[in-house]
Amino acid sequence: MTSAAIHTTDFHALKDTDTVAEATRRMLADRVSDLPVVDGAGKLVGMFKLERLFAVLLPKAATMDYGMPDLSFVSDTIEQLKRRMREIEHSPVRELMIKPDPVVHLRTSPLETVLHLYKGCSAIPVVEEGTGRLIGMVTARDVLAALGPEATP
Repeated sequence: MTSAAIHTTDFHALKDTDTVAEATRRMLADRVSDLPVVDGAGKLVGMFKLERLFAVLLPKAATMDYGMPDLSFVSDTIEQLKRRMREIEHSPVRELMIKPDPVVHLRTSPLETVLHLYKGCSAIPVVEEGTGRLIGMVTARDVLAALGPEATP
């Protein structure tokens, strides 16, 4: 069995020119926290992740790796967070996307794919070897569906 047996081709990808507002609408509609970003040729160029969006909305001190910061001195309200969101919502997703890591290919073993999911990936892009063209996505849900009781041996 390869990753080809567990990935889905029924997914939405963002274009690198799509806005943050379009990306958040898509995330809400699809109930996902990660979306792949492609260029005009369909080549995977990055991942737009909810955690990266939240990092932009938070004060810098909150995102530093010193444990859970005490933010009691910050009195931001939901309205202030909304204002920050309005400031970035027309930005292209390429400004917030991160490097797509890891990626898998059709020949990647399912065990390697499951290991990436175990280590915290929520969605893994499947790219065509050689071209880097996005051809699918693998999520924990896809693996469970492939392994579940209704799956054929």
